[in-house]
Amino acid sequence: MKVKTIVFVFIVCFSYSILANAETTTTDLFTDSDTLPSGYFVLYTRTISQSSTTVRVTVTSSDNVDVAICGGGDFEEWNDGGSEPYWHAYSSDVTSTTITEILNSGSYDFVIINFGLSTVSYTISATQSYEVGGSGLEPGDWIYGLIGLGVLGIVIGAIVFRRRRRQQMQTETGYYPQQQPYQPQRTYEPQQTYQTYQTYQSAEQPPSAFSQTPQGLKVCPNCGFNEDLDAKFCTSCGSKL
Repeated sequence: MKVKTIVFVFIVCFSYSILANAETTTTDLFTDSDTLPSGYFVLYTRTISQSSTTVRVTVTSSDNVDVAICGGGDFEEWNDGGSEPYWHAYSSDVTSTTITEILNSGSYDFVIINFGLSTVSYTISATQSYEVGGSGLEPGDWIYGLIGLGVLGIVIGAIVFRRRRRQQMQTETGYYPQQQPYQPQRTYEPQQTYQTYQTYQSAEQPPSAFSQTPQGLKVCPNCGFNEDLDAKFCTSCGSKL
């Protein structure tokens, strides 16, 4: 085995002993249980502090609901007449579902929408999991590291001594192992192959939850509050317009 190979293997093993102290941390984002009338939604905005965080959202309800994850504030902007948000996850007409997404640090909206005809009871819970580094090597680990360095030094020294001794013997005796003449290897040209790939349309985005209406004003049928035409929910009582 070459000296460089031995050094590389030792560095990999020593680095792994450091990285092995990293552990996965799981914390709760939120948990809630409530009822949701027909035509209403419930919104939870939470901040993810770590990159590459695995978020798991579990929802159970007495009737079909829609469950979605989008950027923080995007859902309310959509409700006020803005463009439809980018959905990190969207499940339609479910009574029990678990959504698992890997999200980077930032603010996110977790939404439940009731498009049904009756009030539903629901329970939602969300957790986040991410890896954090340990506190470093323990004192005993440093001792093992020093022992490993010592063993590595002895092995390298033995290999170097053996090579030098062999070279010295060859010089004194004049013996050198016979070398075979170099024979070039044949080279083969790979056959060129061409394949035609069919382009597929991307998966259909979930249908927009709200339809456009003509210009004008809206009056909330529940509380009588005046709303802009583009509003999809009453900002006073939350009723669907």
